[in-house]
Amino acid sequence: MQIDTGSANTQAQPSIELLETIQDRVLWLAMQLVHHANNIRKNPDGTKVGGHQASSASIVTLMTSLYFDFMNNQDKISVKPHGSPVFHAIQYLLGNLDPSYLTELRAHHGLQAYPSRTKDPDAVDFSTGSVGLGPVAPNFASIVRSYNNSHNHGDNPEGRYISIVGDAELDEGSVWEAIAEPAMQDASDILWVVDLNRQSLDRVIPGIRVGAWKEMFVANGWHVVEAKYGALLEEAFLLPKGEMLRDAIDNMSNQVYQRLLRVNSEELRAWLPSYTAYPDDMKKFISNWDDDELNRLFHNLGGHDFATLRNAFRDTDKTDAPSVVFAYTLKGYRLPSVGDPQNHSVTLSENQMEELRQNLSIEKGNIWGGFDNASDEHGFLETIAQKLNRP
Repeated sequence: MQIDTGSANTQAQPSIELLETIQDRVLWLAMQLVHHANNIRKNPDGTKVGGHQASSASIVTLMTSLYFDFMNNQDKISVKPHGSPVFHAIQYLLGNLDPSYLTELRAHHGLQAYPSRTKDPDAVDFSTGSVGLGPVAPNFASIVRSYNNSHNHGDNPEGRYISIVGDAELDEGSVWEAIAEPAMQDASDILWVVDLNRQSLDRVIPGIRVGAWKEMFVANGWHVVEAKYGALLEEAFLLPKGEMLRDAIDNMSNQVYQRLLRVNSEELRAWLPSYTAYPDDMKKFISNWDDDELNRLFHNLGGHDFATLRNAFRDTDKTDAPSVVFAYTLKGYRLPSVGDPQNHSVTLSENQMEELRQNLSIEKGNIWGGFDNASDEHGFLETIAQKLNRP
């Protein structure tokens, strides 16, 4: 089935720089939602209120790419439970959430910890608090629409059914029952985006699981797309001897990769040569980048690269089968806790939030704000809000 992409193909593509600026504001607001709920808002007994900063940071590029560079107003989306702060940040920037709710995460009658159709004030398509049920709900919504169309039941506009799925959620049996459902084999309106940050609640997921998951999707007739590396790494791989770096990263375990995310550039230069048969050549190869550049290069995964995601998502519109994009991401992206196996429930300190504010170029007096009304970003957000507005 051909998906109607609305005006997405007739409008000029937003620049990568613009998307990155929007992403930074989404990331900040999502982190601020959780920080305020846990550290600023009155809390008599001092217990942790909740919210998951590292898990939210993991999908900030995916969500920004989907909402601001891919989706149209007929698409419906299921957001992984712990990505709720990112969803609310985006809805606020699009004008769909009153600013008064930003300080009310997990407050009485406030924003829910997990997206909720019945309790959240902004428009949630699918409630996703029950693990394993949120991702598959859009699949069956697609089947219902197909049935209604075939029986001339009402007006059923053609749009995508999108699920953002945490990789640990693929351990749920209900997920694989839905993937194997024969009625979905030609449901080209289904798109899953797997947030492949290689971490679950308390562990780093073994790399062998990823290969098995892909094979299982293929075996059940799904179109599989991989967004593993960003543009910086792909360019590096094309350089003379660049295949050494690709092989080194491909062959190291998830546990090692996660560990190297947290070392300084000096340690990274010392470790990388040990993962190739040609250590001297590797030392010479990575000397092409200074310390900051090498660190940025090593972190450049496809799930945080807008050009890579743009190509991956566009690819899924060219098939007659349901699609899944395996997007490699970093749990705790842009945060001090990035890659830490225990970062699932960690919240940033006041000093860390201040450092993040400066890194993301957020004005100190505008920590809850959007963009200046005269800015290109504000104009772009208004355009996207109109494009995504549902009749």
